[in-house]
Amino acid sequence: MWTCSMCGREFKKKNQSHYCRSINSIDEYIVLYSPTEQAKLKELREMIKNIAPYAEEKISWKMPTFVQNGNLVHFAMHQNHIGFYVGASTVKAFENQLAYYTFSKGTIQFPKNEPLPYQLIKEMILFNIEKNRI
Repeated sequence: MWTCSMCGREFKKKNQSHYCRSINSIDEYIVLYSPTEQAKLKELREMIKNIAPYAEEKISWKMPTFVQNGNLVHFAMHQNHIGFYVGASTVKAFENQLAYYTFSKGTIQFPKNEPLPYQLIKEMILFNIEKNRI
């Protein structure tokens, strides 16, 4: 058993990743990670802001989230990947382009040690903007 020194919660795995603080902004979320991980999260955030300049930033489900007439994307840092949460219908629509990545209903895993796939991210976000317009 392992007990988090910050929140006092007990976990089966030593140093298990969890959130024990309230996070109110994407900036607060990003600073929780190592400099390398922060750079990757900042890069993804800037990509999304460039693709969807009218989207609002918020924290939802303790994750950075962009909304524009509904959710566009959530993302989260994990041990070996960045979780990119675009929704089940978007993953289904892009399934053929996702063969290289681990994905499941609504979720795509981008490996942390590889470049982010800008064009794919752009296409999925634009798809969600259009889907939210309807």
